[in-house]
Amino acid sequence: MRKLHLWAMIPALCLAACTETKTSTEIKVTGELGDPKPTFLRAFYTGDLLLESQVAEDSTVTFVIDTTDVYVSVDRTADQKRTSVCSVIADGTPVEVTIKEGKGQITKGSEQNMKLAEARSMFQALEEKDGALRKEFGELHKKHNGNVPEEMVNSLMERWETLEEEMLAAKKQAVLGNADNLVPVFFLCRYASDLGVEFVDSFLTDYKYKDSKQLTSVYRMLEGERNKLPGADVVDFAGKDLEDKESHLTDYVGKGKYVLVDFWASWCGPCRAEIPNIKACYEKYQAKGFEVVGISFDSKKEDWAKCVEEMGIAWPQISDLKGWECGAGDIYNVKAIPATILYGPDGKVIKSGIRGEELGKTLAEIFGE
Repeated sequence: MRKLHLWAMIPALCLAACTETKTSTEIKVTGELGDPKPTFLRAFYTGDLLLESQVAEDSTVTFVIDTTDVYVSVDRTADQKRTSVCSVIADGTPVEVTIKEGKGQITKGSEQNMKLAEARSMFQALEEKDGALRKEFGELHKKHNGNVPEEMVNSLMERWETLEEEMLAAKKQAVLGNADNLVPVFFLCRYASDLGVEFVDSFLTDYKYKDSKQLTSVYRMLEGERNKLPGADVVDFAGKDLEDKESHLTDYVGKGKYVLVDFWASWCGPCRAEIPNIKACYEKYQAKGFEVVGISFDSKKEDWAKCVEEMGIAWPQISDLKGWECGAGDIYNVKAIPATILYGPDGKVIKSGIRGEELGKTLAEIFGE
């Protein structure tokens, strides 16, 4: 069983952050402020409230913030829900954010803030194309009553794939093209999973600001993704089963069987839709050395137990009943469910994200059918 060695780095990162010198930065928010909604400054990486202004004079709100955070987020809201409109680098140089149609853009600031604005503007244009494609598909779906002709679907998918490649290239360029400043911190925090472990690892090796406390979540992501790579050892997760007995993932994984770990929740529609497929595989291969362990992202035991009973789930279950705060989420960087990991008899990962037809085919190959 492998331990989370990168977690040992986190206290060091935090210690380094605690010794950073505070930087005083003026942040002016202007433009279409509209109704007198509160304007907030929040910590970019935690969302913690830093400063709040209730009054906009001459359509302008000005903050002066002393902080060790290299990034802060400008939020506007009327109901305390976080609504980020723009993130800026607090580097001591005055910065201006102009709001238009609910979106914020850096219009004045240091060289690195303007580079951040340029990179974000390029990426936002691609996101707008993505939104247009989604809208187009929705309209086609409605027009054809859910039965969109295959050629139309294929055409849209080709355009989507091309756009996704452009978006990934834009993310990489924003990081690699700003290796000497703080712009990559924003893109790594937002898109590290998309960029991939190999790319992020390679970039951070010599990155000047790799010890920034805002990157703590990125290091966690990297460790979680490594824990899912083929050949990785199982990392233990502890919770309770439906009988309220303490249960560990390592009670099942690495004990001589092929084990599918299924991250799911009773409230997750796609998870429930996948269960009959897992159930069919379980019934077919259990006697040959196949096991399934469910790790539930539920927060209410009664909902979890009811779903297990209703769907006839016979395999072991573990949960800490913390919902999206489930400890397994950090260990394996699970940000969406259903998610799966298939382990071999030796407790090493064979494949991650395996479900649907792929699961059946993989098990057939393993068990020689």
